[in-house]
Order: sequence, then structure tokens, then C-alpha cells
Amino acid sequence: MGLSAVTGHRLLLTGDLLRPQDEAFRPAQTDNIRWLHRLLRRPITRATGLEVEALAWGPPPASGVRVFDTPGLYAAAGASRDIEGWASLFAARSLPRDATERLAEPFLGVSAVIGFELAEVQKLLLGRMGIPWIDVSIHPYRFGPDLLFAFQTNHDGVLEALTAHHTEDVAFEPWADLLAAMSVKVHLHPPVEERVLVIGQTRIDRALIQDGRLRDLRDLAGPFHQAIGREERILFRPHPYNPEAFGLHETGLPLRRVRETLDNAYLLLAQDALKRVVAVSSSLVAEARFFGKEGIFLGTPPVRVASTRDRLARGLHASILDAWLSADFWRDLLAPLLPVTAKDGQRPTLPPNTLRSTLRQFWGWEELAFQLPVELAVTRMQDRARSGPAPR
Repeated sequence: MGLSAVTGHRLLLTGDLLRPQDEAFRPAQTDNIRWLHRLLRRPITRATGLEVEALAWGPPPASGVRVFDTPGLYAAAGASRDIEGWASLFAARSLPRDATERLAEPFLGVSAVIGFELAEVQKLLLGRMGIPWIDVSIHPYRFGPDLLFAFQTNHDGVLEALTAHHTEDVAFEPWADLLAAMSVKVHLHPPVEERVLVIGQTRIDRALIQDGRLRDLRDLAGPFHQAIGREERILFRPHPYNPEAFGLHETGLPLRRVRETLDNAYLLLAQDALKRVVAVSSSLVAEARFFGKEGIFLGTPPVRVASTRDRLARGLHASILDAWLSADFWRDLLAPLLPVTAKDGQRPTLPPNTLRSTLRQFWGWEELAFQLPVELAVTRMQDRARSGPAPR
């Protein structure tokens, strides 16, 4: 089908237009929206013949990116211009009329929306407007050779197309086995003897929003104590960006029951003594079962992945490895929504750690792939220096 067949359709790429920075009322997701726009605009244009518009809370304005008036929306919604205000709006079931109209206006006449971690209030509004959306999130399985995407949609035709590209969980098991094998060669000091690992998180995360506010361990003390048991000592792995222990010390847990560690989280998951991983919404809970551990979410994670293709349904996410690179993938997804061009059979691939590097987000992988080899090399050099020159 030729490019002229798509005349009259519009595609818009956006993300969470509401989220401010931690310490100031300025955009937190603009760079992520621009990142995804540059990543996907070429294959989507090849698939549809359409230029892909982007919508973000500016500044900075950029080529092909429209600016949304987020401060005006906060004012219309009567929300405070801060993180607490964002949390109150994130999953709101309804907004004042003026706020609803402001949020809806940029999407009028749009054929489909592609989002980067859309706020739930955006998904709800788009659904009420009858606009199909495809939401792209960073996948919670982060122990492989690179990051991957989790795709979700509100359109049955797109969901059916996603099913054909969904990678089932069994494909990720060898990645976990490689890390488990690596752990044999890396000796933790002191060794892990605890059965329960509790994961700390950053103070601000969309996955922590419940009932319009951010939660931490202190808000879930009841289920937390039930998950960790009554007597045993637990292992606590704090998040490197949150030294305040994520409310752990306000749960009523005696300090004598806590051992804190800064060991790599994936090396911890591979320890035989460990049997259970507990967190509010950390992706490590979803990853735990690949290492033979029980994972317990105290809250509700924003990304829930279907383990097999036949289980993929509305509300769940599909695991997409690298198919998103190809125009054929977007032809499949968008064909139920608008005319697409003819398939070309091209399937690009990327080397390991590509998405990690472009996002500048490694989630502990850099310790295994980069830092650990350097530390081992330094240790060997020091050992050789202490032992003196080799005999001739």
C-alpha cells in the first residue's frame, strides 16, 4: 500500500505529561518522551507514511515536539504544583471539566497515541475519547543482555497483533541461569544466610502511587510483617538513591532483625540461602522467580507481564525484545487502526547494552558487566605484586 493511503490520519507520541521533577515544578519526562520519539519515529513513518508528532511538557522545545501546558492543567485541576499534586492526579478517575478539556485537547483528531509510561489518568481519558493507545514501558526483567520493552494497549486488534510478537517467560530463563552461574565465582562477604530479602526503592516512583499518594514500607507495615515472618533476621538492600531506608525503620521491625547490604541485587538473588524477595513494587520481585525465589509485592506494580502468549489480555503487558526496531512490527500493530505500507522483511538488531547506554540507566547491571571485571583485574594485579616476580 502506498504512502498516499494514510492521508487524514495522525499519530501522536507522548508520555506522562504531568510528572514534575523531584525538587522543582519542571518536567521530569520530557527527555524520555523525546528519547522514545527519536527511537521510534523512523520505523513508524516507514510503516505508515505518517510523520510522528510528539507532545511533551516543555521546555525545552525541540524539533517535532509540541509543548503541553502542564502548569495550566494543574491549576484547572486544583492540584498543588509538586510531587504530591502529581500523585493525586496520576490515576484520578475524574477531573474538573476545565482540566479534562485541557488534557483532551491535544488528542482531538488523533488516530492513535503511542506513549512512554503514560499516567493512568491519560489512559482512562483516551479510552473515553475512543482513541486507541499503545503504551511502552521499560520492562521489569532487567537481568538480560539489554533492557527490553513492555507493551500494553486498550485496543483488541492491536493486542492480537502484539500476541504474535510477545516473548514468553521461558526465553528469559537462560539469562537468569548465566547470572546464577556467575555468582558461584563471586564470593560475597559476609555470605548470605538470611532467607528473606527486602528491597528498598526511590522515594518517588509511579509504581508507589496508591489512592492518590506515594507509599513506602511504613504504609504497608501489616502485609510487610506478614511477608517477612515473625522471628528471622532479614536482609535489606537499600536503593542507592534513597539512604533513608524507605520507611523500613518505621514499620516496628527491631533493628536486631535487620542486616543491611550493598551487594549487587542480582548476585543476592542467586544466593541459595535466599528464599523470598519482598518489596512494595520493585522490579526485582518480578525477577525473583527466575532465580527460584518467591516474590511478594506489597503494592501493585504498574507493569504486569503475561508469562505466555495465551495469557496476554487487556491490562497485561507483552514482552518485546527487539521487534520494535522494524517497520514490519509497527505495520502489524497499526494495521487494525489505519492503512499501512507493504512489509519489507527487514529485522534490525542491536548489540548488548544499547538501550541501557542510551538511557543512561543500568539498574545494577553495570556492576556486573563493567565494575566487577575491573575489580577482579585490580585484585589479580595486587596479588601478583604481593607474591613477587615469578620464578625463572
